Amino acid sequence: MIPRRIALLCSLVLVVVCGHAQTTVGKKGPFQIQCDISRFLGDTSKVYVELYYGIRENMLTYRFDAGKYSASVYMNMSVRSPSAVVLNKEWMIPHTIDDTAHLETSQTLMGLQSFGLAPGSYTVSIAFYDVNDRSRSDSVVFPQIIDRIPENHEALSDVELCTSIQSSSDKKLIFYKNTLEVIPNAGKMYGIGLPILYYYVEAYNLKKDSTSKQNVLVRTSVIDANGKELFNKEKIRQRVHDASVEIGTMNLSGLHSGTYIFQAALVDSTQGTLVTSSKKFFVYKPGSVADSSAGGRFTDVVSSEFSVMNDVDVDLAFQQARYIATPVERDQYAKLNDLKGRQSFLFDFWNRRNPNPGSPVNEFKKNYDSRIEYANRNFTVGNRQGWKTDRGRVYITYGPYDDIERNPSSSESLPYEIWHYNNIQGGVIFAFVDRSGFDDFVLVHSTDRDELSDENWYEEYAHRTQ
Repeated sequence: MIPRRIALLCSLVLVVVCGHAQTTVGKKGPFQIQCDISRFLGDTSKVYVELYYGIRENMLTYRFDAGKYSASVYMNMSVRSPSAVVLNKEWMIPHTIDDTAHLETSQTLMGLQSFGLAPGSYTVSIAFYDVNDRSRSDSVVFPQIIDRIPENHEALSDVELCTSIQSSSDKKLIFYKNTLEVIPNAGKMYGIGLPILYYYVEAYNLKKDSTSKQNVLVRTSVIDANGKELFNKEKIRQRVHDASVEIGTMNLSGLHSGTYIFQAALVDSTQGTLVTSSKKFFVYKPGSVADSSAGGRFTDVVSSEFSVMNDVDVDLAFQQARYIATPVERDQYAKLNDLKGRQSFLFDFWNRRNPNPGSPVNEFKKNYDSRIEYANRNFTVGNRQGWKTDRGRVYITYGPYDDIERNPSSSESLPYEIWHYNNIQGGVIFAFVDRSGFDDFVLVHSTDRDELSDENWYEEYAHRTQ
């Protein structure tokens, strides 16, 4: 069994993840965090989870004190199940430099949280702010499914994408595991200054029996946005041990700017592919595909995810985005008659909402897409997908609620729910009633100024008349 640390770990190290120079000092761009999660085999009741995070060093506010420049970041992380908060942690990240000239190089402060979670559905929330300038703050919220790693057949952990992997015997290192120092790439960004992708993945349940001499093929590959495999590597792994660590590299120097997928697979010569594990990553090379006339857009429509969408896909993508579209944008889209025009519209629609213009990772869209996935998993009714329901719309538009009141069916009332959002307009509620009895909760009242309001909602929609 590969040793594991099922304990909460919080630390910070400085890792160079991009080599090109910066032209400004301190407070460079939006105050944002990079996040990634990987799941590994834990114990009998919990899955071992690692959450990696990174903050750009030159985004911080520094104060000169005692001959040094000091900065600090406050962070809070909570993990919520559908019924309760199962983990909450807050900490401070101090950082000191000798002089501000040090900020001319682009470096990222990398950290790690590790913990155990029982299999299930969770919502992970991370809030943070610059201690020296509290107006610089941000938060990230995303759903996370924790699946139990199977015990009766071959399995792979999540892929951890890294900036460096090297042998080490120092167990006190922040990123030490299994005789290695594994430094994660939380932003999953590669390119000039970082052309080599390092990967770490664990394989489980390899040893079929004590006399088995069979081998298994470990196949790693890079796939483009169209699903085309660009290149791969293969190596033979003997089934000597029940578990193994698979590490390696991929040289990305030949790739253009864009979105790609790294995939690891276990392949049996007689049974074919047994299991795969994959993770999206990004390549950014200034000028390789960028459209300079678009004010620093990372890529153009041709190399974006929208270029491979057909008419049905494009219309679905816009319908899902309508919740945050302006009336002008809805009117503009309705007037578009050709596929390329609608693809270009979607590209510009999300580009305008990119909180970090010029970055290929649009965290706003990433978060929005994760909310759609959560809504489909939790609020689907019959043949109607969750994003089309009232609860799905509210969740996608406003994010996870802070509190919920669930009231099942009784002799006095129909089933209803009240969602509480504490940080919207000083605190608002959304009331949903299941009037059909088929788990289709309809919004009947909200105190949000832009939503349906009916103070008599309970008597009109939820209360059962005798």
